Amino acid sequence: MLLSLALLWLFAANATCDNRKGRQELTDSYQLARYQLAECQDMGGGRLDPEGFKEAVRLSDDIEEMLARNNWTGANKTMVHLRQTVTLLLDRLKNWDPDGDGLSNYAEFMLYGTSWTHSDSDGDGYLDGSEILRYQTDPLDYCGVPTGTDPEIPTQQPCPALENLR
Repeated sequence: MLLSLALLWLFAANATCDNRKGRQELTDSYQLARYQLAECQDMGGGRLDPEGFKEAVRLSDDIEEMLARNNWTGANKTMVHLRQTVTLLLDRLKNWDPDGDGLSNYAEFMLYGTSWTHSDSDGDGYLDGSEILRYQTDPLDYCGVPTGTDPEIPTQQPCPALENLR
């Protein structure tokens, strides 16, 4: 009898521990998905795929409500759909270049800090993608332009130090 009680207590303790661990993993996973969803929003995910973005926000809100009601099973199931939706949005953003500068929104946001809405972030007349991929100049420094080449678009911000070189 004592052995049975000890085994029952050990089983209950392990189930409680596993349950807490599972809940913490779900909470952590949800926080990561919310962060990634915010990144999608910052990169223009709502413009790229309005319906997919709305669906991700809806799923996130649903999970938030489920967690508040301690509906861990429902939140866990919905979390699978949220992760899939956010992953799809991020994958699509990796190839989307609405400003036509040769850099995807993902690259501009995550790697270079350039504008995904303006093809020439620094206004020097050279496309961000050209500055990075072709000329190896800084797309955020309007004085960091390639010498001996004509601007690709009208300049918005002249660099006085370079005026004599052109």
